[in-house]
Amino acid sequence: MARARSKGRGSPEAVEKRRSARALNTIFAQGQSGNGGLDGRTEKRRRRLIQELKEGRRGQPLKPIDVLTHASELFELGETLASLKKHGVKPIVAPDTPEVREAARRVQIAYAMPVDVFKLIGLEMEPLDDEGSAPARKRRKKA
Repeated sequence: MARARSKGRGSPEAVEKRRSARALNTIFAQGQSGNGGLDGRTEKRRRRLIQELKEGRRGQPLKPIDVLTHASELFELGETLASLKKHGVKPIVAPDTPEVREAARRVQIAYAMPVDVFKLIGLEMEPLDDEGSAPARKRRKKA
């Protein structure tokens, strides 16, 4: 019987091995050259994420969740909101309704995204508390 081909990039263990190896190589490369730059794969990914934020994907604008995840990943790579704006990334306009705020809060809790990424969809969010949930002063206590 033929063995089923693996889809994607392999098992989670294999993915973690590659990531940890790249991290180790990056640390040693920084010590030798002192530049602290990104490796080639990461730099290409950074450029693609910025380009997709500016132009969309395949001619279509990104969905709000894609904007948030792209920006969150770019923040992890060292980009800031100001640097994204400098690259030409423009925020999309979301209606500021209670439904939108609640959905954004749920996404913030589920994905543990920084508050600045929500500015790219036109929302000002408050940071999560230490437990990863809504801020304590906004939560209502039951009487």
